[in-house]
Amino acid sequence: MRKRSVVVADSVWEYVGALAPEPRRRCKAALLALPGGDTQQLEGDYAGYFRLRVGSLRFIYREHRGRIEVFYVEQRRLVYDLLAAHIAQLFQRG
Repeated sequence: MRKRSVVVADSVWEYVGALAPEPRRRCKAALLALPGGDTQQLEGDYAGYFRLRVGSLRFIYREHRGRIEVFYVEQRRLVYDLLAAHIAQLFQRG
């Protein structure tokens, strides 16, 4: 099986870069290991998207044109409340 390329948005790398050293290391390792890890396909309004769980963080990504695009990260307690607005804003641009 050929490994798909993983593209991580600059805003996600900035978020990860601001974490303490150990959580930052775990997040980087998990992102680079995609599509492996604690992943799950989302349902309902978020069908077609996936989440990667790393501790209390949730990374949201999609598989698009043969690659994995990680475009959002937030704490679990907030991620699904804020995700709809982020998706609308992000994908209206292009």
